[in-house]
Amino acid sequence: MRIGICSGIFLVAASLAFADAVIKKFNLYPGYNQVTVTWETGDEGKIKGYEIQRGISATALNRVAYVSAKKTPEQTHKYEYIDKTVFKQTTEGGRTYYYRIKTEFSDGTKNLSKIESVSPTISSARQTWGSIKAMFR
Repeated sequence: MRIGICSGIFLVAASLAFADAVIKKFNLYPGYNQVTVTWETGDEGKIKGYEIQRGISATALNRVAYVSAKKTPEQTHKYEYIDKTVFKQTTEGGRTYYYRIKTEFSDGTKNLSKIESVSPTISSARQTWGSIKAMFR
């Protein structure tokens, strides 16, 4: 019984250590009608790509973009995605959006980054136009 428990603890610890190594840095920068998402990774030999997810709550995030892994020989890979669709969603009590990155591996496994939040500045004219377009969809 002890061996089973120790093996389970080792697997959880190894999984957590591996999960932290995938995305080394993850930052959000608020802008005017946009959010810039940046992240850094290490070795991408087994990584297929990255799914950027966003939501108006930390518990319900959806895909907004997919970025394929560069798979170049550099030790560090830097990525940037500019989300220009933040005005399409309205939130109660402000404009806070939550983001995370889902790393997809070649073998089909996935890993989720930590969730970060950001509050961009949204143009009221752009918000209104987005609301009008949404009514006719």
